[in-house]
Amino acid sequence: MPRRRSIPTRPRTGNRRNPLLHQAIIAAATEVLGKEGPTRFTIEAVAKLAGCGKPTIYRWWPSRHALLLEVYDQAAKQEVLEPEGKDLAKDLATMLRQVWRFWREEGVGSLYRLILSEMMLEDEGVRYLREVWIPRRQAFTGLAFQAAKDRGEIPPETDIKLLMDLMYGYSIFRLITRQIDDDPIIDRVCAAIAKLARSGVPNAPGEEKRTRVQRVA
Repeated sequence: MPRRRSIPTRPRTGNRRNPLLHQAIIAAATEVLGKEGPTRFTIEAVAKLAGCGKPTIYRWWPSRHALLLEVYDQAAKQEVLEPEGKDLAKDLATMLRQVWRFWREEGVGSLYRLILSEMMLEDEGVRYLREVWIPRRQAFTGLAFQAAKDRGEIPPETDIKLLMDLMYGYSIFRLITRQIDDDPIIDRVCAAIAKLARSGVPNAPGEEKRTRVQRVA
């Protein structure tokens, strides 16, 4: 579970997302989550602690689940490091091993499973996962694939999006079935995906522009 943080002083709000207020909301959400747990986590409690109105939070996050995912993401960024960019199979294995280790921390895996299961029951939740959350997470994994393209390890027309879907889907399957303790399988899976990438998995017509990976700030 994310560690408790001090709440920054509330800045003045405006139409644009204020980075100080954004951090204040994340800090407040982290504290509310730590005190109440995910099932009793509310936007009202976060807004009160952050010193802002609920409309401000809903303007930036469409639901409490989206805000919970943001808290999860902030914690994950501290645990998962960028790959070295020397060998695709090793880079993928290093990244996946870090993620599984993070999921095994007390409360983290359970929190993520709960958020995903509840969001999949709502159309808006599914849309957010498909259009916002999953692309954001895959963009990080895509750094390893793009580096492999840049150094000529895999063909330039390789369908990175398809390979990331395979890797991400398998990883989520292992999470929801609580099979994230088997470290040796990580090397086998990542070696298989790297081998598939090197053999050539071309983009579908018109997909190359959509699947270009950019570094996430």
